[in-house]
Amino acid sequence: MTPPAGWGLRRAVARRFPAPAAVAADPAHAGRLATYLTDLLSPYGLALGTATVAGQSYGEMAVALLADLGDDALADALVLAYDIPDVEPGRATATYLSHVCPGDPMAFAVSDQGRAGAYTGLRLLRGHARAVLLVVEQAELPYDPGVPVLRPATHTGVALTLGASTVDGVETVLRPGAAPGDVLAELDRLAPATVILGGGLSDVDVQAEKVLHADPDQPMTGVWSTLAEVWSPDAGRIAVADYDPFLRYLCVSVFGAAT
Repeated sequence: MTPPAGWGLRRAVARRFPAPAAVAADPAHAGRLATYLTDLLSPYGLALGTATVAGQSYGEMAVALLADLGDDALADALVLAYDIPDVEPGRATATYLSHVCPGDPMAFAVSDQGRAGAYTGLRLLRGHARAVLLVVEQAELPYDPGVPVLRPATHTGVALTLGASTVDGVETVLRPGAAPGDVLAELDRLAPATVILGGGLSDVDVQAEKVLHADPDQPMTGVWSTLAEVWSPDAGRIAVADYDPFLRYLCVSVFGAAT
């Protein structure tokens, strides 16, 4: 769907969550989580690494981020992007957020695309006049997944609101099977004034008026946290770029680009 005229990024906020989820203090929940994870892992020959629940609930993180947005949380659609599994067993996370987000939006969860999840979320939201994107990650994984996983240093969440904006345009490029250096051609085409690079592109030499490197301790949310720090309606075109080395996804979003 074609977004309405004047559609773009309205606001970006970031928050760190230094403590485990409130639900982690409930022994009954810890028991349910251990049972759930054991049942989930055993068919793959994996075992629960610890009985301690020290992770975050993405539901709790989302509620806090939506409160930070205030009236800007009003939405027709919401996408929550995450990589490491939720500590709430069996939850289809975004579905459980519909009733707490103002406007009773349609809600989606993107959970199997690593760092590309947030970029996919932006593409899903383009046709909605009022939209919220939540990007969340947690530092705790209570089992060995058997594959490489980049865990952040702290539980972190970022919220973006999109819709009627004085800065028109959000363009997103997703390229599977790409190489990190392919970002140079995309940035040359999109010509942003500021480039924010995630950890997957830390070795690529990018030329722009301003180049910012995201916090390497935030593998998924780092670029979005940096965007929240520098975004303003008069900031010019800002590119947020990253590369997922496991899935080989090259991801670029430019805010304030012509559409």
